[in-house]
Amino acid sequence: METRKSDESIHNNGKTLSGYAILFDTESRTLHEHGRTFRETIKRGAFDINPTEEHDVKLYFNHDTSMPLARQRNGSLRLFEDSKGIRFEADLPDTTLANDIRELMNKGTLSGEMSFGFSVRKDKWEGTNKRTVEEGILYEVSVVTDAAYPATSSKLRSILSEINNKRLKLYRRRLK
Repeated sequence: METRKSDESIHNNGKTLSGYAILFDTESRTLHEHGRTFRETIKRGAFDINPTEEHDVKLYFNHDTSMPLARQRNGSLRLFEDSKGIRFEADLPDTTLANDIRELMNKGTLSGEMSFGFSVRKDKWEGTNKRTVEEGILYEVSVVTDAAYPATSSKLRSILSEINNKRLKLYRRRLK
């Protein structure tokens, strides 16, 4: 399984983690794997994000399967594909791990960097240093401390702040 990391700074104390775990047609930082040094992009449609009985994408901390935060099968992790990439929303549980992650994100120790773990079914190489993943299997997305795809984002949000933001926007429209 291969892993990729990405980031964006955040500050909030919500219980929902959301953002983009994968951006399409965006080049990674230089990667070093299997004796190769290369940059990589993910092609739109490379991953099937629809859960099945055999396939259940999970959200972990630092790719550690002993640190689960959410999963598709129980609905606590939702994945959406759009023209930009694969967006996710995860309802974080009331656990020590999730509370620690929220606190570390609020303090800026974790900056919202995200990563993903996958295997490749089909890729295309340009020379020896540029790879495009055309088809693969997505196993997990992770909150991490380092990033291979720095343009990818995640942030914490809360339902209350979402409601208040919508009320504020409505109020501003009425003032105009």
